[in-house]
Amino acid sequence: MVAKFMSTEWIRLVGKQWDTHPEIQKDLKNFNATWEYYIEDRPDIPHVMLFCKAGKVIYAGPSDGRRRDFIMWTSMDYWQKILSGEISGKSALMTRRLKFKGSMMTAMKYMTPFNIHLNILGEIPVDFDI
Repeated sequence: MVAKFMSTEWIRLVGKQWDTHPEIQKDLKNFNATWEYYIEDRPDIPHVMLFCKAGKVIYAGPSDGRRRDFIMWTSMDYWQKILSGEISGKSALMTRRLKFKGSMMTAMKYMTPFNIHLNILGEIPVDFDI
């Protein structure tokens, strides 16, 4: 199944895929956080979010106004490069191509699950024609 990028359907598939990764579950077993994602050059596309509690996704859907611990955004072009694996998430973050708002210290502490998380985004078959 192919989902439109940044759609509710897409982020819900991301959440389901997240929950199949035992390493991320183990590394984040004592971690609760919300992530919001959006496309910098497409303000017409609503933001989506994940809420993780004890390593499991308990909400994946439209951004609903709750407090976000991390916000990540970049251009459509760079999202495509990150999701295709052309650019690693870590490299995109360190070169500031992937913009990030939140505790960088926390992100660095959890870099392995952060990278898995970005890889998961790329595991979902996606339609970028939005």
